[in-house]
Amino acid sequence: MIPRALTALALTLAAELPLLVVPARLAGWASRRVAVAGAALVNVLTQPLLFAASTAFGSAWHLLAGEAVVVAVETALLRWAWRVRGREGVVTLACAVLAANATSTALGLLVL
Repeated sequence: MIPRALTALALTLAAELPLLVVPARLAGWASRRVAVAGAALVNVLTQPLLFAASTAFGSAWHLLAGEAVVVAVETALLRWAWRVRGREGVVTLACAVLAANATSTALGLLVL
């Protein structure tokens, strides 16, 4: 990875981990270790792909579409890893993932 990509990944992890781990712990979906591991893993999987694809984005709509895919993938993976059950649990998880991704994207646009 290039230094800018590593910076983007570090920023993403710093912004998103607390926003994903806290709800996972409060809802009882995962232990602290499993919550941190799951949140880190989904970001290590999705962030480099979106970062690489974003170099070809021609408009903000492309970024929004890419982020929507990332939110869907991360929600599905975390639902499975944390064994989130029930509609309310899944909706809560999806909202947490959306908030985390919106925060890291906004920070990335401001900083990078």
